Amino acid sequence: MKFCNTFRNSLFCIVFVSALSGCSEKRLPLLDKDDVHFAAFYSDYLLESGVTPGNGGAELSVLDSADINDLLLRHALTRERLKWKIAVYRKNHELWRSILVQVRANIFKKTGAGQ
Repeated sequence: MKFCNTFRNSLFCIVFVSALSGCSEKRLPLLDKDDVHFAAFYSDYLLESGVTPGNGGAELSVLDSADINDLLLRHALTRERLKWKIAVYRKNHELWRSILVQVRANIFKKTGAGQ
């Protein structure tokens, strides 16, 4: 009887610890140089399109090819590299989440909305 209680308590502890470890906050993946360039590009793309904290995207504009080429050049990205990074982000949702966190920080920093 004592062995059964010990086994049951041990099993309960293992399940409890496993559940708690699953609930812990996961760290977001670190961004490499290309990720940082992409996040900066995407931040500027959103800002130039009219997306700002607080406007809810009410007055959006579509950037033309020249504007996008200018952004790519400014952020040291090529169209091929941009397409490749987008494919990577589609496969790695945690990395995409890190990008979005960086984009959000960039937008708040550039607009002063976080202050």
